Amino acid sequence: MARGAKTPGSGQPPRWADPRNPLAAQQAALIRAGIAAYEAGDVDAARARFRAVLDQDIEHPDALMGMGIVARAMGQHQTAAELLRRSVAVNPRSATAWSNLGNALQDLDLWDDAVRANEEAAKLDPAHPGIRQNLGSVLNSIDRPYQALPHFREALKATGSPIDAVINYATVLSRVGEYGAADRNFKRALKDAPSSPVANFHYGMNQLWQGNWEEGWPLHEWRFLSATYAGSLRQISITNPLPESFEGKRVFLFREQGIGDELRFATMVPDIAARGGDITLECSAKLMPLLARSFPELHLVEARHLAVDRGEEVFDIALPTGSLGQYVRRSREAFPRNRTLLRTDGARVAGFAERLQTLGPGPKVGLSWRSGLRGRLRSDMYASVEDLVPLFRVKGVTFVNLQYDDARAELAQVKDRFGVTVHAFDDLNLFDDLDGSAALTRALDFVVTANTSVATIAGGVSTQGVEFFGRPIPKGYPIDGRDPWFPSIRPMGKRPSEPWSGLMREIAKVLEQVTRRGTVPDPAGDA
Repeated sequence: MARGAKTPGSGQPPRWADPRNPLAAQQAALIRAGIAAYEAGDVDAARARFRAVLDQDIEHPDALMGMGIVARAMGQHQTAAELLRRSVAVNPRSATAWSNLGNALQDLDLWDDAVRANEEAAKLDPAHPGIRQNLGSVLNSIDRPYQALPHFREALKATGSPIDAVINYATVLSRVGEYGAADRNFKRALKDAPSSPVANFHYGMNQLWQGNWEEGWPLHEWRFLSATYAGSLRQISITNPLPESFEGKRVFLFREQGIGDELRFATMVPDIAARGGDITLECSAKLMPLLARSFPELHLVEARHLAVDRGEEVFDIALPTGSLGQYVRRSREAFPRNRTLLRTDGARVAGFAERLQTLGPGPKVGLSWRSGLRGRLRSDMYASVEDLVPLFRVKGVTFVNLQYDDARAELAQVKDRFGVTVHAFDDLNLFDDLDGSAALTRALDFVVTANTSVATIAGGVSTQGVEFFGRPIPKGYPIDGRDPWFPSIRPMGKRPSEPWSGLMREIAKVLEQVTRRGTVPDPAGDA
């Protein structure tokens, strides 16, 4: 496991790597036995063998690495990281130890450190496909798919064409906007593994993103068989296919995925509710006030409604909202263009409108530039406040913060460096109080946001806006230049290799149009 290590400054290998040392040979045999036991699933036996080596040499790097891997398998992530740090400190030339350290650091959400550990591993052993896969995976996990792509490509070259490598490559191609190349590689994987849940699901997602709705929705149903969505499985019998009429039936529609997708899929609930029946809609607690007001004819329950999983409450029909598309959104023509999803609290909207007027003349523009998830990390998919400079140069605009995590440092940076105030309502919790967030968004004239739930809330209340992406928008996705799910939102994208400045200049032109006409007409009022 540890190759070519030498005692620093001596030119001689350390005792644990010296082939002339009988004890080193015995320890190496124990470590090989430990690896074999671990790979066979016998964690206790593996730990015993690594422990036996450490009893003889507490700083044996391969034994430390083995114990770190065992600790990680047991969910002891902090211990695993510490053991693997000790391993690379003793033998910094071990690419395998660095790669395993990167895995352990991911478990602790130490993503920048995980990237550095995997980069060190790739420097030491650039031809190792597993190390390349690990580095590509960690970069992709922190929304840097463009940087991940060459590592997946190199791993694929090194290993031939294993299915997992082809699927990883195709998925990242889709994330960076190489949709045609992604399709070709998904088809390549499915030719050899037609029943692969991961390949079918991600290929389906690529089809939906390109507006190929009829082909994409059936493939989307593979998601629950993939590891990504395994945690979303419910102890509920899914109804498939749905009957045309629900009359006399009890129906349970349950949520899945994040707030953005929950709202997106909720746009299909009125179509399903038109089939009649007694419908119960499960939703996130944070969305309960909004959706209860928006769907007064439905019975709402907070997620996760375990009474259904336990069989204490029985329904005739049950389906996740993410599965409704195959029934009611199979073509462009099936997407409503004049419907407002969310009914906001009128009193709160009026209160925010009054407060916004005190900020001065001109349109009030909500602003959000990145996801809150690992928001401090550099990302190919999201902009930084420095990237927004073309927006700040537009005269006559009053900016209002919609960034839903702690953005105080970034807002101060905008004020100090660019002389622009992005007004924040500190008494509104944009993360937890989504009813208030929707009311504020409804009171705004326009929204400029990254691809986050801020965009779906704006679309849900029919506030006009731009949603920007770090990848190109496929030609087939928009309908008349607007988001198919939320017609008040205009999606705009760029290639990951391009700087944000070009796209932001295009968005700035949109803001200038907003400024010239004063306010943006609201396409649909609250019912």
